[in-house]
Amino acid sequence: MRRQLLKSYTVLVTRSGQTPVTITFTPLAGIIAAFVLLGVPLGWLGAIIFSLFQSNVQLADENQQLTDQAHKVLTDLDTLDSEIENLRERAGLSDLGVPNGSAEEDTPRGGVAIIASGLELYEEASEKLPELSDLLDDSVKPALEETLAAEEAKSAAYPDGMPIGGPIDISSEFGLRRNPFGGSSYENHEGTDFVGPYGTPIIATADGVVGRADYYGGYGNTVTLKHGYGYETLYAHMSEVAVASGARVKRGDVVGYLGNTGRSSGPHLHYGVYYKGDAINPRTVMKMDHDMTVVDYWRLR
Repeated sequence: MRRQLLKSYTVLVTRSGQTPVTITFTPLAGIIAAFVLLGVPLGWLGAIIFSLFQSNVQLADENQQLTDQAHKVLTDLDTLDSEIENLRERAGLSDLGVPNGSAEEDTPRGGVAIIASGLELYEEASEKLPELSDLLDDSVKPALEETLAAEEAKSAAYPDGMPIGGPIDISSEFGLRRNPFGGSSYENHEGTDFVGPYGTPIIATADGVVGRADYYGGYGNTVTLKHGYGYETLYAHMSEVAVASGARVKRGDVVGYLGNTGRSSGPHLHYGVYYKGDAINPRTVMKMDHDMTVVDYWRLR
């Protein structure tokens, strides 16, 4: 076999009217030449195929990453969607037109031939984001701001503060008490009496509008504040009134000064709280237990 591969062969090629051409070769040389001639294009072809394979693998990996990220974006959008719906129900709002859809619907994963590719999912997410953004700006935020403003106004109108801005103590509690002017009779005391230095500032315990600001029988110099939501407060026996009827006041504003006018046995403030016309214990709205002293109240605040 080896001898046959090394054996020489001669081929004579002739054409009419031209000199014959002689080609001498061995089978081994022909085989080598064939491999050389075919090897170059086959090598290039192999390199191209390998490169395309690598690119395909890389694209598949990138597509999978995009798909995973898109799933997360759409899941976050669905969460936001649910939160908006929850807020809508809590605020008692009508249908806000929240776009529907789920991140898990029709989004198969895996391999190159993914039906809902990462790019498609991102396009879906990009379509939903502006809708939700506009929804928040145009409907949800204004509605929530209105609701929060109403809640803040209601909170500001709740008389839960201390009515005197200085060193004080409680001399008489709300409810049935013995007549402070002597005798064995009892009377219903519709408020709480605070004692302190004459002229100590008396402050509004909540936002409101001044009702009366004048001398009021046995209450002496008196200010009443209408807070809304059914609440009203009364400040009596003042030495001086510091506000006028119809004026708007904020919690902490001075409305007068501690005194001894009207039916009073000494300098003090009679503080009354009313809800829908009925007197209630000021300690209740002040969140001040019956056995809590004023010192304890300020320490805990």
